[in-house]
Amino acid sequence: MKKISLFVYDFDGTLADTFEDIAHSVNLTLTEMNLQSLDRGIIRKNIGSGLVNLMTRSLSCLGCNDVETAVSLFQKHYGIHLLDQTKLYPNVRETVDYFSNKKNAILSNKPISFIEKILNSLNFLNSFDLTLGGNSLDNRKPNPKGLQTIIKKLDCLAENVLMIGDSAIDIETGKNAGVLTCGATYGLGDQGSLHDSKPDYLIDDLSKLKSLFN
Repeated sequence: MKKISLFVYDFDGTLADTFEDIAHSVNLTLTEMNLQSLDRGIIRKNIGSGLVNLMTRSLSCLGCNDVETAVSLFQKHYGIHLLDQTKLYPNVRETVDYFSNKKNAILSNKPISFIEKILNSLNFLNSFDLTLGGNSLDNRKPNPKGLQTIIKKLDCLAENVLMIGDSAIDIETGKNAGVLTCGATYGLGDQGSLHDSKPDYLIDDLSKLKSLFN
């Protein structure tokens, strides 16, 4: 059994089910811009590479390129609605608490203020030793800089680190940083891409980590 000293989690689609609030805020933004609402399935595919990419992709479906306005409006709407339906996935709190004797961190492409607001509301912020969002550094996943920063700040060896996420971007990030990777099949990420990224482990529930890394 591989010894893990640091668990690094993606946020959207891995720890928290944020989809409905994101999708709602995207469509509120599009409506305010006098554009057509998008199907939930399309929005789901656009999530994972940060806010700017989310809105760029969403606008491109509608032949619009006013990304700056869309990002600003999304931030306004999501800041109001980010806790309407968002909740932790099953067994997330219990699993992170189970590994409280290890280091636990979050690496997400989501803006850090949104992550911290959600975690604070869910009384889950203090469960993590370090949290980095998409605007915490100059680079976002799959660039390994964020993960490398976490590893260095928490004084761990890459060989004892596990990156957990629901998308191929998370697995690529982990591989780029030379750590073990675990794909979460219950999240928002495309299943085909996640499998094709060849993570070291695949789980359908976060609690499976307990049997893998007791």
